[in-house]
Amino acid sequence: MLALLTARALPQPLALISLFLLLTAAAALLACGPVAQPGPAKGNALPAAQQEGGAADPTEPPPPPTVPTPSYPKIKYGLQYEVVDFEEAQAAASGPSGQSDSAPEDTAVYVVIYLSGNKAEVAAWLRSKGVTPAHADDPYAVNLEAEVPLSLLGELSQQDGVTDIERPLPSAEMD
Repeated sequence: MLALLTARALPQPLALISLFLLLTAAAALLACGPVAQPGPAKGNALPAAQQEGGAADPTEPPPPPTVPTPSYPKIKYGLQYEVVDFEEAQAAASGPSGQSDSAPEDTAVYVVIYLSGNKAEVAAWLRSKGVTPAHADDPYAVNLEAEVPLSLLGELSQQDGVTDIERPLPSAEMD
């Protein structure tokens, strides 16, 4: 290698720097040791130890954690978790007797209801539940806004024409 570098008539400092970098890279590769290559694809087959009821191979990484499927995919971001937490707390508080001693508070949250149609029907459904939607009578507004109790958001998300429900973005106030 040194003969190749000197044969090209490179300036001596450049040749030494190139040689140093080449040697440093080779040493770094050797220090890493052998790299494990993946075996042949076996489809979705379990390792032999797991198929026979034995312990998993300790050299294999653990499987990735599973992400739960959202209960209400049309309710966006953290609001979905609030609804699920409320429903779980409500179910736990009702108990086997059906009586609720420590029921969670059914707070109303201000949401934007994105629609792909059926605006009048969704507005009528909200009114039947005691919720007054904003922009229901505005012919130019496509979506609705309302303060909806957590207990109704899951049912609202399943209404025909509702595509998404989310909290509105906070407006940037200019001082």
